[in-house]
Amino acid sequence: MKVLLYLPTPGGLTGAPRRLLNLAKVLREHGFGVCIACDAESELSLAAKELAFEVQEISPIGVLKRRGSALFGGGLFFRLLTAFSLLLQNLVFCWRVRSSHADVVWIRASKGIAFAGFGAMLSRRPLIWDVDYELPSQGLVRWLHRFGLWASKAVVFQYRAAPDGIFGQKLAHHYRYKFHSIIPGINLLALASPYKMRKKRCKSEDDNFVILQVGTVCDRKNQMFLLDALKQLPFEDLSRKVRVLLAGGLSDQAYVEQVKSSIQETGLGSVVELCGWRTDVHALMAEADLLVMPSKDEGVPNTVQEAMYLGLPVLVSDNGGMPEIVVDGETGWVLPLNSSCNWAKQIRYCMERPQSCTKIGVAASTYAEKYFSTRSWGHAYSQIIVESNAG
Repeated sequence: MKVLLYLPTPGGLTGAPRRLLNLAKVLREHGFGVCIACDAESELSLAAKELAFEVQEISPIGVLKRRGSALFGGGLFFRLLTAFSLLLQNLVFCWRVRSSHADVVWIRASKGIAFAGFGAMLSRRPLIWDVDYELPSQGLVRWLHRFGLWASKAVVFQYRAAPDGIFGQKLAHHYRYKFHSIIPGINLLALASPYKMRKKRCKSEDDNFVILQVGTVCDRKNQMFLLDALKQLPFEDLSRKVRVLLAGGLSDQAYVEQVKSSIQETGLGSVVELCGWRTDVHALMAEADLLVMPSKDEGVPNTVQEAMYLGLPVLVSDNGGMPEIVVDGETGWVLPLNSSCNWAKQIRYCMERPQSCTKIGVAASTYAEKYFSTRSWGHAYSQIIVESNAG
């Protein structure tokens, strides 16, 4: 049986492309033929070829090359042009599915549904929709969600509360018979080197306390909230110096400028470093003392799972799927975003109680090794694919 995996996201190997590659490798291990469909200019295409996967390069057509909310703007002519481009994109996708001789089509996110959902239907192959972070289900996005739920044979979520949170209880209830919740697996073998690095590291109380946040610098990742928490730390009274690394893409220029202005205005320039896109995130994790993730919305982030496996203590918001993988006070800390003061207190607690942090890190690593392996993830996904193809 052959599966075509489609992800329209351009650019670098961020969380979603890395997760797709992990899924592709696991499915191949389970005996499936795998074809990866993606943008010809993406790093995902290069990585897939290096791993000897069949690749169908499907680049965005016309105005679909625009990113994010830019596709929702413009006047009547632009909207008609967008609709025409989407139709062509779906027709191309249908042809690529048929030429690849795939038996099942897997599509990631609602953008994938827009670019390829109709094409998957035309190909007459069963469709599996893998749902991650989604835009608010309203307006055009609401109609896209309705279409995706109707057209899909199976819909896969990363955590149990996702369907009601994303689509609302009424719409979710109507399609609940299609839903599956699977915590994504991570490639533990790929983390062997940073795992050893972290085990061997020797840090004293004279070393900086390194706080790491990984993710595109944008409103959803909420770096401004972390800065608000840092402003409340009494740096003069702390037992250790603090260094904060914000590692992630800087494509949202308006938000990046807001972050830079806040750093300057609050005098955090000597503490906070905007690192930009980094390819050595695992090495940063190996040396950090605390990973923070104050996101306004998330699925189940690769970054948090990987940090937990490495034994890096995590402090996360109570949004999305993070509370389902982080047990507060046992494998990390989960706090709401209603008080940056409470986040500041927790950060200081971690600084002043390194032994407690070590204990939390060990527990998180044990938990991750048990629950985040690709073995159970691949087995569950394999069953869904087989059942979808069986009709």
